[in-house]
Parts: sequence; C-alpha cells; structure tokens
Amino acid sequence: MIKNKYKNIELTDSIEKAKFITHSGKFHVDDVISTIFLSKIFDKIVLIRIPSIDNKNIADKIVYDIGGGEFDHHQKNRNGQRDNGIYYSSIGLLWRKYGKEYLKTLMVNNVEKTFKYIDEELIQYIDAADNMQIEYAKNKILPDFIKLCNPEWNEKTEENEAFIKAIKLADEFWKVYIKHAIAVVEATEIILKKIEDCKDCYLILDTDMPYKRAISIAKRNDIKYIIFKSKREGYDIRTLINSCRFKDEISKAEDIEEARKASGVKELIYIDVHGKLCCTKTLESAIQIVKYNEDIKEKLNY
Repeated sequence: MIKNKYKNIELTDSIEKAKFITHSGKFHVDDVISTIFLSKIFDKIVLIRIPSIDNKNIADKIVYDIGGGEFDHHQKNRNGQRDNGIYYSSIGLLWRKYGKEYLKTLMVNNVEKTFKYIDEELIQYIDAADNMQIEYAKNKILPDFIKLCNPEWNEKTEENEAFIKAIKLADEFWKVYIKHAIAVVEATEIILKKIEDCKDCYLILDTDMPYKRAISIAKRNDIKYIIFKSKREGYDIRTLINSCRFKDEISKAEDIEEARKASGVKELIYIDVHGKLCCTKTLESAIQIVKYNEDIKEKLNY
C-alpha cells in the first residue's frame, strides 16, 4: 500500500478530489519545495501528480510546474525573468505571489527584507537550477538531496511513496532555512544600527550573530575587527579584512604562552595559525589584542 500522506499533504489518484496538480514522473527540488510551501499557506493539500492536464477540468485547482499556467515555466517564452537574468520556476512564481503573506503569518519583524533575502539566497537559485541556468547557481549549495529520493533503477519503490519521502526531507529543510533567514535579516538590522554608532576600528556585539551581510551592506572599511561573546569561552575576535590579520609573532608562535608574551595580553586563550581569529577571556582583553595588533600605544582605560 502506498503511503500517500504527510501532515496536511495527501496524494490522490482522483482529479475530481484534487485541489492541487503537479507533474508525475521524476521529481525535482522545484516541485517538491513548491508542494511544501503550498502546505504552509493552505490548510489542506490534496494533490494529484499526473503526466499532463490535457482535457482535465482544472478550474478550481492550483496547478504548478505543469500545464503552462500561472505557476508553470515550461511554456515557450517561460514565465517571467528577474532583472539579474534568472527565470522563474514554479517555486519562484509561487513565492512571488504568496511569499509576503506567508511571512506575515510568521510575524516576522521585516516582511519586505525577509522576503527579499529568501528570494535572493534560496528561491532564485532553485529557479536557476530548474531552468538549467547553472552559471547562476554554481556557487550556491542547493537542496539536491531531493533528487536522491527518486526511485533508483534497481528498486521497486512506488513513485508516490518516494515523493512523500522527499516531501518529509524538504519540510525539515524548509523549517530550518526559514528560521535561519529570519535570524539573518533581524541580525543584519541590529548590526547595521551598531555600525552607525561605531567610532572605533572594532565592532562589539552582545552575542555571536551572523554579521557578514551587514558588514557587506555597510561598506565601512574602517571597521577591521568584530568582537563577540564566544559560544565556548570568553570572547572571539575576528578580522574582517586580510590586511589586519593578527601579527605573525603571535599567530606563528610556538605556543600560547609565547603569544601572550609577545602581545602582552595575559588573557589570550587562542589564536589561529592564519591570523584571522583569536580568543580572550574578557572583553577588555579582546580590545587589548586589537589595539596591540593596530600598534595603538595609548594607555588602555578599563
């Protein structure tokens, strides 16, 4: 017996019962992620997977990745293209229509920026891969594990059973990714505000937050280091540009004691051999190691 249900998603063989339609046969990231996304915005997904929609009554159904309609991209002229050249696939078309409303249901702080981030960092690369625009996706990690869920040539797994397994994996990925995207956008807003007020060559954060996007947007070349409370011990100090890597006399030191003597920072815990990261016990010593590296000689007032 085919296992044809997962949460609020149910596969059916009846076109009359179905409220959603996509293609049968080999599935891809596009149609699987589209199904998961639709399950987040509709109470129940009764889905039929069929080879075509010719001569089918689809007036009351949402059809995607098949049939040449609003949420398909297989027609002659495809179905829209972003300014950067990436064509839409079904997930891109669905995200464009329903994405903001979905984010509102999650009570995110900034719907517009979160929508844009998810589109730019995930959705459009699924679109690019599905449209064979590999040049746009070569530097991105896509959830290609979906393809591995298709039945292999030497196994007897039913197609719909394999599709449901892919749906389960995609659902876990979606939950993790959305959480990540919301966190990145919120962190970016917080850090950008801190950057506005920053008068030093180092930026101090209260905790370990994703900072690279904010640094890139701010374009403050005078901020060379970022300091935040480590998840292990003490404080991490990371360099933001290659020219401010920590001096060889401490990064190439034989041991941590030699590095402490060279820098004069007794609370130095660790420094990596590449000179891009070091750790200290306290915030004060974190600032001290930065000033040592910058050859700032004035008295430190802690």
